[in-house]
Amino acid sequence: MALVITVERLVLSCTDGIYCRGQHQVTKRPEAFKHDHSQQADGQSALLSIEAPSDILSTASAPEPAGRSKHAPEPGCAQFPDTSKVLLVMKTKASEAFSKLPTQLITNLKCLPEFLIFGDIEQEIGGYTVHDSLDRVLDSVKTDNRDFDDYFRQRQCATHQKSCSQNVKFTQDGWDLDKYKSIHIAEKTFNMRPNYDWYLFVDAGAYVVWPTMLRWLEKMDHTGPMYIGNKASVGDTHFGDGGSGYVVSNIAMRDLFEGKHNVANRWDEATKSHCCGDLMFAKALKETAGISVNDTWPTMNGEKPFTISYSSTQWCQPIATMNHLGSEELSALYAFERGRNFASPMRIRDLYHHFVAPQLVPFRPDWDNMSDDVFYLNMSDNTYDHSQLRKAKLEGLSPLEKMAHLSFDSCLRACQVDPACLQYRYHDGVCGFSWTIKHGYPKPKASQISDRWMSGWDVDKIQPWVQEHDDCADEIKWPLV
Repeated sequence: MALVITVERLVLSCTDGIYCRGQHQVTKRPEAFKHDHSQQADGQSALLSIEAPSDILSTASAPEPAGRSKHAPEPGCAQFPDTSKVLLVMKTKASEAFSKLPTQLITNLKCLPEFLIFGDIEQEIGGYTVHDSLDRVLDSVKTDNRDFDDYFRQRQCATHQKSCSQNVKFTQDGWDLDKYKSIHIAEKTFNMRPNYDWYLFVDAGAYVVWPTMLRWLEKMDHTGPMYIGNKASVGDTHFGDGGSGYVVSNIAMRDLFEGKHNVANRWDEATKSHCCGDLMFAKALKETAGISVNDTWPTMNGEKPFTISYSSTQWCQPIATMNHLGSEELSALYAFERGRNFASPMRIRDLYHHFVAPQLVPFRPDWDNMSDDVFYLNMSDNTYDHSQLRKAKLEGLSPLEKMAHLSFDSCLRACQVDPACLQYRYHDGVCGFSWTIKHGYPKPKASQISDRWMSGWDVDKIQPWVQEHDDCADEIKWPLV
C-alpha cells in the first residue's frame, strides 16, 4: 500500500521549476504558463504548481497503479470542472499553514492544474512551496515597526514554527502583519502568471465551490475591468472581503501592474495606518486604475454551512465561496461535492438540506444559534452592550414579550406565538429571536445555570417554511449577469 501511494504522488520538477504530475516526460507548457525567470534572479522561488497529466507517456520503470488509466485524473477529481482559465491564489500565515493547508492540498487543490500559495515566510509543506509575500516590503517600513514583530520572530525560529509560536499569543499582531500582504501577493502573482482570464484570491480557511464559480465566471467578460467580491466598507472605502474571496479580471490586473515595477511598495507606508490588506488592494485598484468592487454577496460568502443565515432572499441563490472553515469542515464540503458529482450550481438551500436539516432539534443546551434579529431585555439592568440595545424591542410589547427575558422557557413561549420567529436563544437575561434559520456553534458549559447558553428552534414553523421556499426556479439569478 505504501508503494502505491508513493507512485500516486510522485512528481517531477519541470525545467522552469514547476512541479508536474507524471514521471519521465515533461510536456511543453503553453504560453500562458511560462515562468518569469526574472523573478528568480532576485531570489524568488519557483511557482507552486501542478500540471495535469496530458501527453505524459507511461514507462515500464514507472507503471500506473492497478485499475487506473495512464490518463486518469487524481482520485476524487473525475467530474471536476476545467479551471484552466482561473488561477487560485491562497493566502496563509506561518502560524496556521500546517494546520490548514494539508486538507486543502488533498481536497480541491489536488484537482487544480495550477495554483499559488503565499504566506508571511517561505515554507515547504509536503513538497509544496509557500512563497514569502513580504520579502519585498520596504525595509524602511519593516524597521522599528511592531507590525513586523511576528515576521522577524518567525525567521529566528531554530526549530519548527509550532514550537516557536506555542508560547506566543497571536491576536491583533497577526492581522497587523497580514495587511501588508495583499498588494504584494497580487503583484507577484501577475509577474509569475500574467495570462489567466481570472485571478481568485482566497484565505486558507476558504472553500471554493468550483462548479458554481466557473459557470458564473463564464457569463462575465474577463476583458473588462472586473473586481468582484462580498463588499465590505471601512469609512468611505469599499472593498472585497478577503475572507469571502475576491475575483479580479485579467485586464484589471494589467491596469494595475503591467509595465510597472514595485507597485506594491508605493502602498507600504500607507498600509501602516490602515486596518486590512483587502482594503489596501481595493484602494490601489481604485486610485491607480479607477476600478471599484462589485458586490456579489451572498454568492461570495464569508460564512459557512453552520453559520449562514438561511433566509428567503438567500435560499435559492448560488454559492461560490465560503470562509472560516476548519479542516474537518473543508473535507466535509469536498465530500458533499463529490457526492453530487461536482454538479453546478450549488445553491444555498443545498447546504441547508445536507448540513443543517439533519441536525435540526427543538432544543440544544450550551449552544449559540446566533438568534439576534431582536432582543428582549430587562431594561432596569444597565449591563447591555450597544448591539443589544440597538436591536432591543422596547415599545408595544405583548405580555409574553415583557416576560421573555426572565428565562429560557419564557423566551420559548414568546417565540412560539410570534409567527415570524423561527428560532430563539437565551443567555444571561437576554432573549433573542431570529427570522431566519441558523445552526450556530457550541458554547462552554457554564457552572451556573443562569449563565448557560440555551438555543431553540421552532421546528413546527421551520419545516413548512422550508417546503414553501424549496421550489427554486430553474433559471439562476447570477450576480452582475
